[in-house]
Amino acid sequence: MQKDAYDAVQKEFTSKATVLLHGITGSGKTEIYIKLIMEVLESGSQVLLLLPEIALTTHLVARLQKVFGDKMGVFHSKYSDNERVEIWQGVLSGKYNFIIGVRSSLFLPFDSLGLVIVDEEHEPSYKQYDPAPRFHARDAAIMMAWLHQAKTVLGTATPAFETFYNAQNDKYGYVRMDKRYGDAELPHFHLADILKDKKKNLLKLDFTRLMREKIQEALNHQEQVLIFQNRRGYAPYISCDECGWIPECEHCDVSLTYHQYQEELRCHYCGFKDKVPIKCQACGSSKITTVGSGTERIEENLSLLFPEARILRMDLDTTRSKYGYQKILEEFGSGNVDILVGTQMITKGLDFDRVSLVGIVDADRILFYPDFRSGERAFQQITQVAGRAGRRNVTGNVVIQTRRPDQLIFKQIISGNYNDFYQQEMGERRQFYYPPFVKNIKIVTKHKDFKTAETAAIQLKNLLSDIEGRKIILGPEKALIGKIKNLFLFEIWIKLEKNANTQERFKQEMVRIISELQGDKRFRSVRFLIDVDPY
Repeated sequence: MQKDAYDAVQKEFTSKATVLLHGITGSGKTEIYIKLIMEVLESGSQVLLLLPEIALTTHLVARLQKVFGDKMGVFHSKYSDNERVEIWQGVLSGKYNFIIGVRSSLFLPFDSLGLVIVDEEHEPSYKQYDPAPRFHARDAAIMMAWLHQAKTVLGTATPAFETFYNAQNDKYGYVRMDKRYGDAELPHFHLADILKDKKKNLLKLDFTRLMREKIQEALNHQEQVLIFQNRRGYAPYISCDECGWIPECEHCDVSLTYHQYQEELRCHYCGFKDKVPIKCQACGSSKITTVGSGTERIEENLSLLFPEARILRMDLDTTRSKYGYQKILEEFGSGNVDILVGTQMITKGLDFDRVSLVGIVDADRILFYPDFRSGERAFQQITQVAGRAGRRNVTGNVVIQTRRPDQLIFKQIISGNYNDFYQQEMGERRQFYYPPFVKNIKIVTKHKDFKTAETAAIQLKNLLSDIEGRKIILGPEKALIGKIKNLFLFEIWIKLEKNANTQERFKQEMVRIISELQGDKRFRSVRFLIDVDPY
């Protein structure tokens, strides 16, 4: 199957510079990458393999190091400045012809690039938010490859809709891999109804009876378990049982997250820390309780439910050190850990032979998020994390806990029917003018004074409305999180027609208008942030 896919990619390259390699989880996309890389290196050209997260480099580097040895360099932000300079010099001198790295590796001094591979191309972490430039590494990689007259491979089991749309419209080549490597079986899916278990008093410490039974079954067979909860900390927030008071950040418009191990409240936006209150600051009651569950709490609950199990946690808090990821993955990979609890880090490309069960604690949290991409993201995240279950000799199980098991998206995930899901979502996007049918632009105004930030946004919206061309301008509205680091935020959303002339005209006028507003003494200290194609 790998040979057929490799040949198909090469055939597509005869007429297309960019090819989407759409292979289900466990189909052996990495083997295709290796063959393509070998061929390009033998021709004397350079290769860049982009990964969305540092966590993935640990797993892949070891595998690729065996094949490519000293020709390969690794580049990411956990390396010191000196280490990164060494890689930079190595690319410049020709010591490294093959680089594996995260989005910043796009800026290395390549001079004879022959191939760029963007692995897990659908990942939101390819998009840079702060600081500017707010670029998308996938799109930048395609443009850089074009400038070098190189080829690009976009690899994923769950293509971004924009990418699949381009493949469907013959802009990109397309190769499908729909069988697992070695004909390994796809995992079996199980939906666990949280509300049903709650009514019957079967829900224990965030886990349904079905999830507990499947975990115990895996442990009995000495197999490993991945538990996915996309929220770090012990609990999302603490609250007063008497009056409902919730501690908030002094600098941001968000509740503080409770971290039990540090015994503190923490803001995940500005880093502000506070002591855990003994009494309610509003009514004086001592009835303070934690609400919801983050990875810390899930880890603790699992240790109470399965006291014999060896449990590790993988999230931003446990992987801050340079080798944090590596140590956790080595421990899990060596079989010294039974259950690994993690955030989205564990959904990305990790391949462990002993994992027979993946548990998703709260699928609704991914699905019901106020963003037009929430359905797409839910499909991608659940499919990706489910793909960690069952490889080679082990048939995997996936338990999805939800309060809404009747949702159509779960049927589509279980059947693996990406095309049906894509067609349904694209119908809605076409109807409501969302990408890829329009160009999305978000402009944020920031200021320490609420009224100034709002007035600047209103003035900007009025001026933008006068620009010629088909467009829809929404807002201004207070941002979902209305204050971060003592600055108030207002957002304007622009939906611009897909026309090169219209977009160029709008861009020039937008830059001119913002420049004029910044010249107005009322708005001199207002920050205007432009994000094209916010992800």
